[in-house]
Amino acid sequence: MSTKEEKTKILFTMPVELKEELSKEAEKDYRSLNNYILWVLLHRNK
Repeated sequence: MSTKEEKTKILFTMPVELKEELSKEAEKDYRSLNNYILWVLLHRNK
């Protein structure tokens, strides 16, 4: 389990259309939007 010091919150702005698209993808994967964005970032090709 993570401790509070291992995580941080951020706020960013994105186009409404992008949010809607990401929300649909997250729903297909049974994830919240925040969880889906984090998953995408952690699993991107490096």
